[in-house]
Amino acid sequence: MKITLKDGSVKEYSEPKSVIDIAADISEGLARMACAGEVNGQVVDLRTVIDKDCELSILTANDPKGLAAYRHTCSHVLAEAVKRLYPEAKLAIGPSIDTGYYYDFEHDPFSREDLDKIEAEMKKIIKEGNKLEMFTLPRTEAIKLMEEKGEPYKVELIQDLPEDAVISFYSQGDFVDLCAGPIL
Repeated sequence: MKITLKDGSVKEYSEPKSVIDIAADISEGLARMACAGEVNGQVVDLRTVIDKDCELSILTANDPKGLAAYRHTCSHVLAEAVKRLYPEAKLAIGPSIDTGYYYDFEHDPFSREDLDKIEAEMKKIIKEGNKLEMFTLPRTEAIKLMEEKGEPYKVELIQDLPEDAVISFYSQGDFVDLCAGPIL
């Protein structure tokens, strides 16, 4: 397969490769900085396997779309930290935005002390270095998983998806969240 890079150069491979493996083949430094890929104009995560000719851009935090993937990953870390410290909190959504990221929770307002604890927990989670893994589930199994986790807003989001939607999740350690990606 032929991979056309954004500078116009072409890499050829005889077997499928993930975006991160292609980045590493180009440069270890690029692989360390990579946040996402853009395959034929579609932003994908670094685990995406490419198995046919395409145009590929490796996105870093210097690219707006790469920065969005980085920020979206941060929102997952924030959600995990809140769930560890406040297991009764209910998760809503946690997108990347132009100025950073946020996550909506159903919980009493957080105090300054709570925010400091959350930040410390986020740092702890990052140091743990759990691998982020994407998986998909059929609609009924996805709803059941979120019901078992006590996440009514996630159930509602799944129910609002089109019938033919791919329902994807990302896990990091014991934490699992509904997410279309891409994240690091």
